[in-house]
Amino acid sequence: MLMDYTDEEILLRDSVGNFADKVLRERVRPFVVKHAFPTDLVREFAALGFMGTAYDPDFDGAGLGTRGAAIVAESLACVEPGFAAIFLCNSAPMTVLARYGSDELKREWLSKLCRGDTLASFGVTEPSGGSDVANIRMRAVEDGDGFVLTGSKIFSTNAGTPLHGLSTIVAVTDPDMGPKGLSTFVVPVGTPGFQVGRPSKKIGWRIADSVELFLDQCRVPRRFLIGQRGDGLRQILTTLSIGRILVAATALGLARKAIGLARAYGATRSIGGKPIFSNQGLTFPLADMLTKMHAAELMIRNAATLSDAERPFRTETSMAKLFASELASEAADAAVQVHGGYGVFEDFEVSGLIGEARVLRLVEGTSEVQRLIIARELAA
Repeated sequence: MLMDYTDEEILLRDSVGNFADKVLRERVRPFVVKHAFPTDLVREFAALGFMGTAYDPDFDGAGLGTRGAAIVAESLACVEPGFAAIFLCNSAPMTVLARYGSDELKREWLSKLCRGDTLASFGVTEPSGGSDVANIRMRAVEDGDGFVLTGSKIFSTNAGTPLHGLSTIVAVTDPDMGPKGLSTFVVPVGTPGFQVGRPSKKIGWRIADSVELFLDQCRVPRRFLIGQRGDGLRQILTTLSIGRILVAATALGLARKAIGLARAYGATRSIGGKPIFSNQGLTFPLADMLTKMHAAELMIRNAATLSDAERPFRTETSMAKLFASELASEAADAAVQVHGGYGVFEDFEVSGLIGEARVLRLVEGTSEVQRLIIARELAA
């Protein structure tokens, strides 16, 4: 495993950390309380070029790959996990464009996304499908010089926000081919027949709007097909695998935030005239969290390094996502326990971390899906 940070990665970590500490920490809390998308904060962040961290400099990216994107996600989540969610959900459509899109599509859309001119959402999950991509029902019917898309998607994060400019949508182009009959399309906001539902409040990712998308006879030109017709399943699996690394990094950042809040609160509290951290019943669980955080960091960086080296990484990604997301829930729970009764009051920031962590065990494939992927190694 090559674990050392490069000079560029150190600069990136410091730069994103500075934004998170000096800008995000000071201004994001009111949006979290109101479950509101922080439009101006996202604009400021995107204008700094961080959205394009992973991608080719020829299309206005920074060229730092999945390792760089993981650094961004973790650094943001150390302050606000929901802001990291906005970043990682924007990264999924960017990844499918970067890896499979034509140069024309990259110039038209990926460059805009890297520069932060707009945001994108990824349309995969459907009401009847959940994690089962083989059960996708949305249809894309070839018609003349384009395709007509009809169906719906759910849990599309970043869609419907003031910055939303496009969605990448996975649909069935060849029904007789099963999962191999899927293809992916760019659908710009404003395309006739493309509608966005209203966001609902969630227990986590409170500032990252997630909505349903409705496509009714929505026509897109043939050039908006990403990659090859029928290549959608491979595109989904690769994009989700990379996304799982960013979810794991977000989970690690959340765990760091939880332990930081626990340490700050514990330093001010006493029981029976003694500091509460003289109680091993509180400190030993936190010691376990620190150990697991170190392990999670190594797993995330290893999976990201494999991804950037174009080596097989799917199993390692699932391991990192499973371990880190479950660690985040443990850390959030431990931090609330340190706070005692105060930990359940919304005036205390720690109270929201359990919900934020819980989301991470569901997105980009549930913990059960990750275990299924890992278990296949036993039969290999």
